[in-house]
Amino acid sequence: MRPAPCALVFAAALALLAAPARAQNDTEQPPSDGGEDAAFLAGEGGEASGEGDEPAPKEEGDEPALQEEGAAAEEGPSEGGGEEDAFLAGEEVQTEEEAALAAPEEEMDTGRAEDPDQMLHAVGARFRWIMIPTWFISMFGVDIKTDPDRHLLVSKPAVGIEYVYRKGGFDITAAVWYMDLGWDGGVSFKEGGKGGNSWEILRNDIKALMISADFIWSTDFADWVAITYGAGLGVGIPFGDLVRTEATQASNGLVECNGPTDPDEWCNESEEYDEVYDLPTGIVPWINFLLGFRFKPHRHVHIHVDGGIGIGAQVGVRAGYIF
Repeated sequence: MRPAPCALVFAAALALLAAPARAQNDTEQPPSDGGEDAAFLAGEGGEASGEGDEPAPKEEGDEPALQEEGAAAEEGPSEGGGEEDAFLAGEEVQTEEEAALAAPEEEMDTGRAEDPDQMLHAVGARFRWIMIPTWFISMFGVDIKTDPDRHLLVSKPAVGIEYVYRKGGFDITAAVWYMDLGWDGGVSFKEGGKGGNSWEILRNDIKALMISADFIWSTDFADWVAITYGAGLGVGIPFGDLVRTEATQASNGLVECNGPTDPDEWCNESEEYDEVYDLPTGIVPWINFLLGFRFKPHRHVHIHVDGGIGIGAQVGVRAGYIF
């Protein structure tokens, strides 16, 4: 029969047209069996399985475990976590360098306590006032006449530089300093026990470059103050003149002779007139015993205030930089 082949051809054409449409519908529709996974990823919990489904019952032991985890979270980072736990907890982490820079200035710069086993070195300057009373010269068998109100034969300053070595509360101080040993005006001298016509007037303009060493012990009261005690030895290289002239009696006391028999017979030809003394040894000996205090306002600074007696007396201050 002729109609049958035509029907087959028409049915095949319809099948070819319907196949692409069915394939497109399949790609657009989500798979029915993946709903629960998508709902779980979206955080909907058990609702993806159906609105009427009841949540799964909790197993025994789940609730204590959750409580332990919450308690651990409240306690913060563990001791073993260190900087990582502090960072995770939102705390600021400080490095060792930052901690050193943030340390109080007193600990970094002004710590004044000294290690007794540590050697300290310092350089500095000194100022002292030298005083030699008239009675000190009289101790050596010399008679002196001067202004009755004048009790100090020498009263002059001395300045210099010094180096200090200290360890265990013991100082060795080496110093080079300038000292003025002169006095103002003329002073009358004569050898003890000689007659009245033996007086001479001396004019003194002597200075000295002193080289000395002080040996000082100390006892601390605190890290910033100590009492100091010890002795100093040294020699001086003198320069300047010591001039003597024969003296004679006058209505106003002893006066210098202008020359032999001028102004009277006490000024005889055998005496000295403007004679410059030569110092017998060429050096000035120096010895003194010291007592004072050491102050340490900063770990790099010390200040000594002291006094002493030996060849005359002295008071002064010394200061230095410790390195």
